[in-house]
Amino acid sequence: MSRFDSRPSPSVSSPRRQFLKTGASVSAAAMFGGMPLFASGQQQVKLAFMYPVGVSGDINRLVSNMISGFNAAHSHIQVEAIYAGSYDNTEQKVMTALGVGDPPASWLPINSMLRTFLDMDALEDVTALAKADDVFQDFLPGFLGTCMSDNKLYGLPFQCSTPVLYYNKNAFEKAGLKAAPTNWTELEAAAKALSIRQGDTVSQWGLTIGGGWHDWIFESFVRQNGLVFWTKDKVAFDAPESVNAMEFWLRMAQAKLMPAASTWESSANDFMAGRTAMLYHSTGSMTNILKSSSFPVGVAPMPKGKQIGSTMGGGPILIAKKQPDAHKKAAWTFARWMTNTANQAQWCIDTGYLAARKSSWETPILKAHVAKVPESRSAFVTAEVAGAFLQVPGYHKVRAHLQSAIDRTLAGEVKPDAALREATAKSNLEIQRLARRRS
Repeated sequence: MSRFDSRPSPSVSSPRRQFLKTGASVSAAAMFGGMPLFASGQQQVKLAFMYPVGVSGDINRLVSNMISGFNAAHSHIQVEAIYAGSYDNTEQKVMTALGVGDPPASWLPINSMLRTFLDMDALEDVTALAKADDVFQDFLPGFLGTCMSDNKLYGLPFQCSTPVLYYNKNAFEKAGLKAAPTNWTELEAAAKALSIRQGDTVSQWGLTIGGGWHDWIFESFVRQNGLVFWTKDKVAFDAPESVNAMEFWLRMAQAKLMPAASTWESSANDFMAGRTAMLYHSTGSMTNILKSSSFPVGVAPMPKGKQIGSTMGGGPILIAKKQPDAHKKAAWTFARWMTNTANQAQWCIDTGYLAARKSSWETPILKAHVAKVPESRSAFVTAEVAGAFLQVPGYHKVRAHLQSAIDRTLAGEVKPDAALREATAKSNLEIQRLARRRS
């Protein structure tokens, strides 16, 4: 049981289950009110918080227990936890609620959605509140940067991650490998040494890159080639640095060192079952992978290309702009509590997501955890130089174009440069279309 709170999480009512099942265009705030209630003679504000689960493990229970702990400590605020499925499902449900003018009080999207929600005029600017607090002093700048646009802050980092390299220490020992790879050349050599196959049948892949979010991992590879392939109003997926990274992936897939396709969940399961010796996946999966694997697991920073580089995953807690001031204040209290020093330290221990606060890493509980599980700090080598993930208008469609280019290339249907050129053209057309609509 998480130490956030020992009580069971609140049950989900039948109307709430129906909302999550159908994605009806009625927000949780409308269904459950956001209306002030009265308890013990004191005004009580009821808020809805919508969140996803993006990795394997028991994240849903942990979040529910945290919210139970918040509610127990704040009699004047009661937060209703809405588990909305994946990041994509959560974001679509929030956008639907925004479309009818009745969003949840706060929500947790992937950080890439910041631009989309800003273009919808959906987010409360919390810069002044943050400056009056310790936010700009204590939060790690790279994490805080995922919530910022034009020097304004629109949320607090909560669920912070980067990709890391997990590896099977037993498989390494059998292959005569003494340490994790530190660069692309060593990565390819290790994948070759670790691959086991009879003819075309592979019994152990050398490497698997977690599918579903492989575009996130691919962006990290391009950053390792010295390029950020997007600005806030344009993408350059077809730049030479990007094509080179795609050619590297394709070479390993063609040599059957890595599968051409996988899913996010199945790739983690394949690693824990010993079907792949190395895995690129989120730090948010770390606690589950370390606990669930039947062999000793190593965790290493992403091997570098020309340089070290990584992309920040996960998301911030955002606050809706169009709600009563009392609810905004209560939502800030909630976001601030969820991201305080103690809770970020415990969240890091329980999940593997990275604590966003400097002070969290100095707490006795997290220091003891790092001493016991040194892998938990491995991601910091790349997290310190990581940037936000694909923050462009029309993120979902743009991301789909990039994913398609990666998938078609690895399947051998099209060459890397042609696939990435097409994805770039389609993505920039979408971005320009949205810009015209805004203007």
